[in-house]
Amino acid sequence: MTRSASTPSGSFQVRRPVVAVALAALCLSLAAAIPAQAGPAALAFEPYTLQTKGHGDIAAEIATLEVPRRHSERDGPRLHLKVVRLRATAGNGRAAPVVYLAGGPGGSGIDTARGPRWPVFDQVRRETDVLLLDQRGAGQSEPPPECPHETRFDDAQPLQRDTALAAVQATAAKCVAFWRQAGVDLGAYTTAESAGDLDDLRRALDVPKISLWGMSYGTHLALATVRLHGAGLERVVLMGSEGPDDTLKLPLSSDALLQELAVLARKDGFDDLAGSVTRVLQALREQPRQGRSHMHEGRQVSIGLYDAQSVIANMLGQRITQQWLPLVLREAETGNYDPLADLVLIGRAQFAKFPAMGLAMDVASGQSPQRRALAEAQARQSLFGDGLNFPFPAIGDGLGLADLGEDFRGPLHSEVPVLFISGTLDGRTPPANAEALRPGFSNGHSLLVRNASHHNELWTGNPAIARSIVDFLAGRVVRDTVLDVPPPVFATRSSELLGGKR
Repeated sequence: MTRSASTPSGSFQVRRPVVAVALAALCLSLAAAIPAQAGPAALAFEPYTLQTKGHGDIAAEIATLEVPRRHSERDGPRLHLKVVRLRATAGNGRAAPVVYLAGGPGGSGIDTARGPRWPVFDQVRRETDVLLLDQRGAGQSEPPPECPHETRFDDAQPLQRDTALAAVQATAAKCVAFWRQAGVDLGAYTTAESAGDLDDLRRALDVPKISLWGMSYGTHLALATVRLHGAGLERVVLMGSEGPDDTLKLPLSSDALLQELAVLARKDGFDDLAGSVTRVLQALREQPRQGRSHMHEGRQVSIGLYDAQSVIANMLGQRITQQWLPLVLREAETGNYDPLADLVLIGRAQFAKFPAMGLAMDVASGQSPQRRALAEAQARQSLFGDGLNFPFPAIGDGLGLADLGEDFRGPLHSEVPVLFISGTLDGRTPPANAEALRPGFSNGHSLLVRNASHHNELWTGNPAIARSIVDFLAGRVVRDTVLDVPPPVFATRSSELLGGKR
């Protein structure tokens, strides 16, 4: 402040504290007038019983986190997210609370802990509190209404890529119109908005930092939070990494995984798995075949090339379907397409309906022009075409949904400690994703699990996996490691397949 020459020195000395007091009072009154902008309300936890499917009832707590529907509109409409807290049973109290993020998008963090993965959650809570979050629009966190429209495929017709794509695009457009008419703000369902929820959760817990632990899409959300709210993160565990530009998968990853499975299948008497895939696809390219699904009350379905390409590409990703694949193909080579019919009808059902949250999230994350061009080029080389991604990315074109843009999908650099856990037989989030991300993390560590797919064995197939997660989240030294889990055991009899006895 410059003092005027006409102002007596004594006058300035008296007025300065008076002005300061007045400004302080004004600031306090303004702060009292806008409490909604001061941050989320503290969580009010209540007793809750987490009923697991094989490990009894677990005493826990549940609370509702209130967040802005859009974080850019802090005074706008609100969403209510459910959070279950598993109190720490041991530990030194120094590790940050851990928030678990389920995959999907659309999976329930609460439900994940109920199943066979519970023992890992139980071990983590021995060090610190674990919070099971149902992300916005998923599980118990106000999912939008189910769309009444669905694509109906004709069992008598094989799936043709272009006609099937047009049909699912039409269904998606009807669903988007339905949700908008119902007042659903589809622009609120983006990974960036969910990342804002996580920072609000941290503030509602009144802690300086939280740690994140994600699986599959949950890693995509965790990485977005590293980018947007990294200052509030202590550590991050990524199980099956989906990087910022990995939403659209690379088709040739399926071909590479097929070769790895072909080596393992020999021990169970399948000497030419890759050749079997090629021969079955060629037979279907020449003409559709008929199969009767024992899982679907004997429904007969006409199976085409694209049916098999999309089904097999997706079967390769998880152990439960990896184990059926060689026998399904062997049966098809003998002229019995019934086991493949089971899988085709399951696959078609997955294309028939769309949840609002999952559709909007995936379209918003999108893909860079470079990623889309690479995926299209690989689809022309892959045995499976673009079946791994169908109906993405084309389904998002013209729907008018949000796109988070190239800054969201760009390279990521951070000093936040991260543990990358990858399975060598994971056909959904292959190890190459983590390898591409690792250089951007100066405090990154890797755990490679040989023979693990995108399934439960990535969690419980080796006790050392859980120990590594616990040690890392507790702040103990974790070194780059390679672990093994038992390889898949392939079905060798028809009675072991989906439909039971045939």
